[in-house]
Amino acid sequence: MDHQHMRKVIRQENEEMWHGNNPDVFQDSSHPHRVTHTLTFGDVVGHDAHGQLARTFQEAFSEHKMRIDHLVVEGDHAAYRIIHHARHTGTFLGIAPTGNEVTISMANFARFEGDKIAELWTMWDTLTLLKQIGVEGPLGPR
Repeated sequence: MDHQHMRKVIRQENEEMWHGNNPDVFQDSSHPHRVTHTLTFGDVVGHDAHGQLARTFQEAFSEHKMRIDHLVVEGDHAAYRIIHHARHTGTFLGIAPTGNEVTISMANFARFEGDKIAELWTMWDTLTLLKQIGVEGPLGPR
């Protein structure tokens, strides 16, 4: 497994998706059977579903500034952390746009088959994101 290639695929996918505003980037970076496991949206399967999920975020948030930290590759797996800054300018999970700036922290674990991503586990701080766009939960306002 070419670890430099794996790093390149991960970086290109995220750069193109967020900074390039390209929800179809998954067709180049992943297998058609790719599965992304999420806590918020369940399992996302295939290129079309990944593109739709990306569009959901792109329609709800703008001014994306994303960086990848701590990208570690071993065997056919990669682990990396993303810090993502954006502005809430569209409806997200039924919540009207607030114009608030948000910071989202994500941890991702990817499994490659050959030169493409086949599976991804992603965890992000949904509670903090919701608080940043004005949702009050059992822990009170931000």
